[in-house]
Amino acid sequence: MAVLAPDGASRLAAAGKQRTAGRPTHDDALQMRESLLDAAKSVFMREGFGAARVEEIASIAGVSKTTIYRQFGTKEELFRAIVWRGMADLRGKISQHVEPGRDFSTNLASLIDALVEHMATPDSMHTSRLVIGEAMRFPDIAKQFLQYTATMLEPLASALESAAASGIIEIDDPANSARDVLTLVTGAPEVHLAIQTTRAERRRRAERIHRFVLTAWKYRATLDKVRGRSMP
Repeated sequence: MAVLAPDGASRLAAAGKQRTAGRPTHDDALQMRESLLDAAKSVFMREGFGAARVEEIASIAGVSKTTIYRQFGTKEELFRAIVWRGMADLRGKISQHVEPGRDFSTNLASLIDALVEHMATPDSMHTSRLVIGEAMRFPDIAKQFLQYTATMLEPLASALESAAASGIIEIDDPANSARDVLTLVTGAPEVHLAIQTTRAERRRRAERIHRFVLTAWKYRATLDKVRGRSMP
């Protein structure tokens, strides 16, 4: 079952730009919201959730503090909207690497490589550390983060369910298996410590994760190739 974004996140397209004349257009509203979220993210990453000031966010975004509260209600909801936006973006990237008509192993290798690359960017590293740090202080944020993760991984979980139904792999829970893949990607010390690695090092790590999960899931290459050839 899909997990819906919270009220603050689901209003991403509903807010209006600080108008100069007349009613703002839909595009203006979206651009305004993205600018506000960008400003908030920069402040949260620099100051942390607790020390971040709505006044500073409003100043950077070029809006009033009242505008922020009108759009999100609370600083907590603003933070959740930032987390959800990142998760929604990553969900889209995951979907792009689960291509119909391509064999399961190739799709999985492409996806793991993309996730490793995504987590290696400074922005992803710092955002992950911020969310983890704040989740310990705010359990409700931690719970919401897990729901976001489940929604983000739905395209992968669906692909795993299909592969298991075809006998290509053996898993007992597609959703948890999808989370296992993410854990292998994000659990590396260099990710947690924000240590930069080379593209060659990241490629080798992605290949190791790929081999590991295929072995754990008792991957059947022969069935995979047959299924790939039979798909349109």
